[in-house]
Amino acid sequence: MRSCLSVLLVRSKMQLVTMNTRTPPHPMSIPSVSIIIVNYNGAAHLSECLDSLAAQQYRDYEVLVVDNNSNDGSPEIVREHFPDVGLIYSPDNLGYSGAVNLALSKAVGRYIAVLNMDAMVAPDWLEPLVTQLDTDPQVGAVTPKILLYHDPERINALGQNVHITALGFNRAYNHPDQPGMKPFKVSGLHGAAFLIRRDLLDRMGGMNKDCFLYHEDVDLSWLVQLMGYDIFCVPASTVRHKYVLKMDTQKLFYLERNRVAMLLTNLGWWTLLLILPFLLLTELMMASYCFIKGPSFVQAKLRSFGWIWQRRGHIRERRNLVRSLRHRSDWQVIAGLHLMYEWDQLVTLGKQQHVVKYRSLGRNSA
Repeated sequence: MRSCLSVLLVRSKMQLVTMNTRTPPHPMSIPSVSIIIVNYNGAAHLSECLDSLAAQQYRDYEVLVVDNNSNDGSPEIVREHFPDVGLIYSPDNLGYSGAVNLALSKAVGRYIAVLNMDAMVAPDWLEPLVTQLDTDPQVGAVTPKILLYHDPERINALGQNVHITALGFNRAYNHPDQPGMKPFKVSGLHGAAFLIRRDLLDRMGGMNKDCFLYHEDVDLSWLVQLMGYDIFCVPASTVRHKYVLKMDTQKLFYLERNRVAMLLTNLGWWTLLLILPFLLLTELMMASYCFIKGPSFVQAKLRSFGWIWQRRGHIRERRNLVRSLRHRSDWQVIAGLHLMYEWDQLVTLGKQQHVVKYRSLGRNSA
């Protein structure tokens, strides 16, 4: 009995890279990359995502799926069809950042890849990302070229363009794909797929769990750069993502509370004062947008301020953490951010509102 338990314990700790391989690696080898997938009711996407990982040419990895208390049978899909994938079940929904942090306690790779459950990776997705981190110690995190799943000739994101007021925009959203691009520096990684050095996550205490959902990628990007590292997009690495640019009240609430909290956490008071005109302009834009969208959006925006007030003590504590990690000044980071808004994306969200409002009126009048 004891020998059986020992075997099970070793198998639970060994790398999980043997799926669909003819020549498994040595059972006690440690993978270079731990791939973390956060799942919440992802039964419609999870199998395709895991199948795409099984076809990777780069084999030195393990896969960990964190399930945030799904009720759609998706954990059973992993257990029954992907036995070489590590399944970590959480009885509570920890959100995106919290689930990644839970997996960090089990992950053994020196690099951590985070992948959306509705993202499908190309067979050569992982190797270019690893190569970039291996060859450039100044780069702390890398993000691939993300294509739209239903229109793979067009781009979902080449990283993010992070505005100085912490708005995050998909870089090159809906632009035609341009094969052959070389790696280039970006102001933000994209949360749907990225690779980061494990030691950076350890030093910052994992991802900011207070983000829960949305904006965690901007928060992480800003902190990586404050710590003195750069972020690169590596277009040779490609992912297809089931993405639609849209907004609802829940998303607005999380985006706005996390954005403002991040600014209060990461920027010095003098910096906040000096960029106050930009902050006021963004707040005016957001307020106008919410009033156009309707009372539920205004309430969501106001609730975001209420949440920030309730978490003011935690924000002070996190400011101390950021201060201890800082290797770049605010202005060194801000110099790499963007002053312009991505108007095409804002207009798309504005048009979406008009369509939704029109349809809603039509249903009510019917």
